[in-house]
Amino acid sequence: MEKKLKYLFKSDIYDIYIIRHPEVENHHKNVFNGHIDVDLSERGYKQAKELIRFFEDKSIGYVYSSPLKRCKIVAEGFSKAEVVIDDRLKERSFGIFESLRWEDIERLYPYEAEAFLKDPFFYRPEKGESFEDVRKRVVSFIKDRLKQLKGNILILAHGGVNRVFIKEFLSIQGNAVLNISQDYACINHFESDGDFVLAKLINGKVCFDRGI
Repeated sequence: MEKKLKYLFKSDIYDIYIIRHPEVENHHKNVFNGHIDVDLSERGYKQAKELIRFFEDKSIGYVYSSPLKRCKIVAEGFSKAEVVIDDRLKERSFGIFESLRWEDIERLYPYEAEAFLKDPFFYRPEKGESFEDVRKRVVSFIKDRLKQLKGNILILAHGGVNRVFIKEFLSIQGNAVLNISQDYACINHFESDGDFVLAKLINGKVCFDRGI
């Protein structure tokens, strides 16, 4: 079956790697970071080094990164690739929810919390974005950057943004994409000719715990 799928490609095939940033310093607080420019944890910095080492032999030509520090730290380690910072790869802005734990949101904003749970895709917190808002900017990125692939690329982004890529690449309907985990420093690997996309790995892991 794998060989038959190859016939769906109409031109040169390239690798697309989509990475979630490593562990952040406030991960233990379980808060909504969104656009907050939080730093990596000690373990996160080690994960960043492991990711860079893992991709040394993958012939990455372009690295596209969210402008937030937790992604840029990794992107700047790819000295042999052209690094492009793109605002469209930012995490979803959670507005008034940012810096809060879910239990705090339910206590401070009970109406908004209920609305968020009822419609996670289209509900927009005050001063924030909906999942659909994020989808629109990621689709814009896909049209600009991925339709004319000229080499292997790596994208450094966030859990919500990564799910949009997966949803669009695999034509996932409804809220089923929420069933897909995106752990810190996970790797999603696709092959593409700029049109057809073949999934090779979702939420994959590098061995990060050496010496931690």
